[in-house]
Amino acid sequence: MKIYHSPEDFSRLANAVVTSGTFDGVHVGHQKILHPLKEIATKHHGETVVITFWPHPQMVLHPKSLLKLLNTFEEKALWLKAEHSTSPKN
Repeated sequence: MKIYHSPEDFSRLANAVVTSGTFDGVHVGHQKILHPLKEIATKHHGETVVITFWPHPQMVLHPKSLLKLLNTFEEKALWLKAEHSTSPKN
């Protein structure tokens, strides 16, 4: 898994299968998005791309809010990497 911190750093991909979201915690709901994403990418010989945000958009739009995140950016990256490397579970 590669992590890019800026769109300018990202290389063009053939057959990219893309989703976006904050993915805080990479919970079961997120897994229901990520597993089919990987399946579609595999079927089409493509790569999965997850666009996520840091800081959380609510922290940017409402900096004085008391939003409590489930994970740090580093933890989120580890969760996404683990989801990327595992096969879908039935």
